[in-house]
Amino acid sequence: MSAAEAGALLDVEHLRTYIGTPAGTVHAVDDVSLRLRKGEAYGLVGESGSGKSMFARSILGLLPRTAARSGTAMFDGQDLLRLDGSALREIWGKRVGVVFQDPSRSLNPVVKVERQLTEGMRRHLGIGRTEATQRAVRLLGEVGVPDPERRLDNYPGQLSGGMRQRVMIAIALSCEPDLLIADEPTTALDVTIQRQILDLLGRIRRDRDMAMILISHDLGVIAGRTDRVGVMYAGRLVESGTTAEVFARPRHRYTEALLAATPSVTLPRHSRLKVIAGGLPDAHHPPAGCRFEARCPHRRDACADPGPELVTVPGVDHSHRCLFPVGTGDGRSDTDLVLEEVSDGR
Repeated sequence: MSAAEAGALLDVEHLRTYIGTPAGTVHAVDDVSLRLRKGEAYGLVGESGSGKSMFARSILGLLPRTAARSGTAMFDGQDLLRLDGSALREIWGKRVGVVFQDPSRSLNPVVKVERQLTEGMRRHLGIGRTEATQRAVRLLGEVGVPDPERRLDNYPGQLSGGMRQRVMIAIALSCEPDLLIADEPTTALDVTIQRQILDLLGRIRRDRDMAMILISHDLGVIAGRTDRVGVMYAGRLVESGTTAEVFARPRHRYTEALLAATPSVTLPRHSRLKVIAGGLPDAHHPPAGCRFEARCPHRRDACADPGPELVTVPGVDHSHRCLFPVGTGDGRSDTDLVLEEVSDGR
């Protein structure tokens, strides 16, 4: 089935991004494939350094000069990996909006909010300053910025962290893109503001029927806010499927470990949080076999062999890269044991 037949807006196949450094070649993204449908919300989750943000930067072409890419990233019929800088600039902002995790670094501190909001609209939409300013006021109001007319005259440093992130969202939405990439959009915000920003993104996506890639290390951010999810580890997509299916029935041992390590209000007070022992493998020399093998309590000798390939669970939208997935062996996963401890009051 072709991407067009499947209604795909973004169809990424076998994306690899290698970056040359003085210490050697970094395998930042290694054979990642995913499909995003129009109007769909897709979550990318994993530890810091797992390749989530580098995946987004790879399809956008926001990479260092020493980077090399292979594979395809078809966006509405165009391969983003084959476009030059001029062609990409026509897509950035106009067709694809991006919200980065730190608005303090993304916004120009010496340029007023009005100019940063209107310059993209004037360039991509071909409208005049007056109309662009009127649209900017409406956008700021839409994203929950109080007294939007006055805020246009502010510099970013005069706004709170939450207000700066709302301005970033307004800029990303200013040209009504088909796809919004939100890369850790709530990292620098307190818990209350995080909830407001995430709810805002969800409402705007539904109202505009806009596709969204939501990148986060927090499974709680992804749950309930995305239709499908991909779990990344050491540059690879190790599990993917519908969010409900993957969270309810994880198959890869890394996904299981992430879920078991997530704090829960259902746990007894002062419960010791579970941790994933060890760290990510060296990105310069990734393992030939399962990249989670060294940290996996269920590893076996075969896990160090080249592979494993992506396996699809029959009858459901669910794939994983695990030779001995959750449910094999004694039939009980780490997540099952945590739930048993809760039910027993231990």
